[in-house]
Amino acid sequence: MSVVKIGKRGTLVIPAEIRKQIKIKEGDEFLIDTSESGVMYIIRKPADFIEALKEAGQGIWIDPVNYVRGERETWQ
Repeated sequence: MSVVKIGKRGTLVIPAEIRKQIKIKEGDEFLIDTSESGVMYIIRKPADFIEALKEAGQGIWIDPVNYVRGERETWQ
């Protein structure tokens, strides 16, 4: 975790090690938002929002039939 300071004009400098880790370069765009509790979220702006949303739920859905079959096998 890194500590950053806000500059006079509201600038926030992302530490070099983080910029290198996630391959940030000059001109990249990010989205920023906050939660009600004050947590700040910064994410890279997707080139295509539709494609980004398609990929957002990958891996969270399961086949319900196979899931139930697997659960029933554990009942013995």
